[in-house]
Amino acid sequence: MTPGPNKILRLPATGKLVKITTIDSGNTFGARYWTDGKREADMLPDNPWLRCHPENKELFWTDECDEVAEESPWEDDSKHTDVPFAEDPELDDYRRALILPALTPKKERYLRMRFWWAANDPVRQGEITIPSAVGFRENLEKFFSLLDSSDPNSRLMAAEVARQLGNFDKAVNDIYFSSLTTTIIPHRT
Repeated sequence: MTPGPNKILRLPATGKLVKITTIDSGNTFGARYWTDGKREADMLPDNPWLRCHPENKELFWTDECDEVAEESPWEDDSKHTDVPFAEDPELDDYRRALILPALTPKKERYLRMRFWWAANDPVRQGEITIPSAVGFRENLEKFFSLLDSSDPNSRLMAAEVARQLGNFDKAVNDIYFSSLTTTIIPHRT
C-alpha cells in the first residue's frame, strides 16, 4: 500500500478541522471477504464516507466538508500537527446517524449496511454467535426494502439479508432463482 496525502477538512456543522488519510495505491492480497459484503484488507484499508471527530464525536460526511489543505504522509507539517485524525464510526455512531435529517437514499443505504457490518463484527471476532445489537433486525428489514432487486449486486446482498433474518425461502427462491436467466436443459443419457 502506498499512502496518499492526508487531507485536512473543515467540518460543516462546527467548523472544526480534522485529518483523513488517503491511499494512492493498494491491493487485496490476503483480504478477507464476509457474506454480508464486508472486506478487510490490510493493504487496502476502508475509506469510510461517514467519519467521527475524535474530540467532540461529531459525525460528518467527507463529501460535505471543505478541504482546507493537504499534507504529505512522509513529512512533519508543523502547520497542521494539532489537527486530529478522524475516527471510523462504531455501531452507536451509525445508530445516531440514522436519525440525522435529510438523509439521501444512498446515504441511508450506506448507513444501514455499515450498521449491519458493525453488528456482525462481534460474530466475526468470535465474541458471540449471533448478532444481538439493539435495532439489528429492524435495520436489516429496512435495509432489505432499500435494495434494488434488478441490480445483481443488490440482489446478492438481499439474499444474504434474508438469510440472516432467517427467511431462507426468500433468500433461495425469490432472490436467487428469480435472478437466473439461463434455461436449464436436462441431461440426456
